[in-house]
Amino acid sequence: MKTLTDLFDIKKGDVVSITGTGGKTSLLFKLGNELRKSCRVLITTSTKIFMPSKEDYDFIYTMEEYMSDKKENHEGATVIFGEYCREDQKLIGINDEDLEKVMEDFDVVLIEADGSRRMPLKAWKDHEPPILKQTTKTIGIFPVDLIGEKISHDKIYNYEDFIKFTGGMSTVGNETVGRICSDTNGIFKNSRGKLYLYINRADDCEQLKTARELAAYLKENVIGNPFDFKICTGSLKEGVFYEC
Repeated sequence: MKTLTDLFDIKKGDVVSITGTGGKTSLLFKLGNELRKSCRVLITTSTKIFMPSKEDYDFIYTMEEYMSDKKENHEGATVIFGEYCREDQKLIGINDEDLEKVMEDFDVVLIEADGSRRMPLKAWKDHEPPILKQTTKTIGIFPVDLIGEKISHDKIYNYEDFIKFTGGMSTVGNETVGRICSDTNGIFKNSRGKLYLYINRADDCEQLKTARELAAYLKENVIGNPFDFKICTGSLKEGVFYEC
């Protein structure tokens, strides 16, 4: 069994962008909580995220606040964002220029780089996902508990494009995930650096078996066509993680 840091081989200098559906924010802060014990971690977004819980960070600043009061480098986890949107109750993210100004103050940068309006599936619009150019690793996340589920409007962000994207499939299966991972407009669209697919919500033995079967299908039929990515699985809920 591995830690998330081991799973994604996080090293000093890494800038990690997280895309996909079904656990991006949870992965962002669980990874941050692991790393904050041993290094200076910047946690941010290139889109929007909800205000994190106080136990998930040591410091929090707007970009303007951080730049105007730049003291010694902070240990632990620091959240930096552009501004707060009261209407959505979300933190608005930073851009390439902002990250360039602050990234040298930190050992590792973690970025939530996608949005799905809390829906478990999505099709990517033209401007999505906003992957910052400094990214060294891209993690795409997919929730394994969707395998076998009916494809329906209430589960999908940008439903009409998703139906076109998957060729009108009626049920989520290995082939559906294969299309999501292989299409240039799919989960690895705009990706940079080393690529990972993290199959989330393998919360019990049955779901872990399903995740491993999905990984085997992707290795045989999808990896390298055109994206070369490493597959991992596990449960953010249970805190157990595996390479596939």
